Amino acid sequence: MPHGDLHGVTLEGVTRTVYGPPTAVAVRGVGVGAVGVGVLTIALSLLLAADLPTWLTVAAVVLIAVAGLLCAVVLVVGVLRVFGRGTRLVLDDEGFTNTTGYRLGARRGAWRDVRRVQTDGSIVSIDLAGGRQSLVRTSALGVEARPLARELRKRLNDDRGYRPLTPPKEPA
Repeated sequence: MPHGDLHGVTLEGVTRTVYGPPTAVAVRGVGVGAVGVGVLTIALSLLLAADLPTWLTVAAVVLIAVAGLLCAVVLVVGVLRVFGRGTRLVLDDEGFTNTTGYRLGARRGAWRDVRRVQTDGSIVSIDLAGGRQSLVRTSALGVEARPLARELRKRLNDDRGYRPLTPPKEPA
């Protein structure tokens, strides 16, 4: 059972599955970023109200500004993830779109180009034609690697027209 957010949508005969990070992780990012910005705003107010030497005030303001920028980035990334942007894996009848990590190979691929799907730990590898590869970081999606690899193989088999073998029915 996947732990990440999973959205299955069927539009005009096209089945689309979107794997994303758990909503709790995105909301946590919003909370951490907002609290950080708030605390740094209070710290800056107290610093400017205090009568400190100029060099110390400048050094503290620079540190608060850097920390504030970091908190603002965490807040923005959290908001984007809450609204479904950022890290995700989209599977549809035509192929896949993988945005689970920077420099993890091909971002998009059609099922006709997929040669093999394999898993190793928390990474699912999708080998494509021409020696290309797309690596899916399942830890970023909150889903287990083996069930995801099974889903990918099922979509690959469906695209190729393969059906499960069924034993012949015995006459009654």
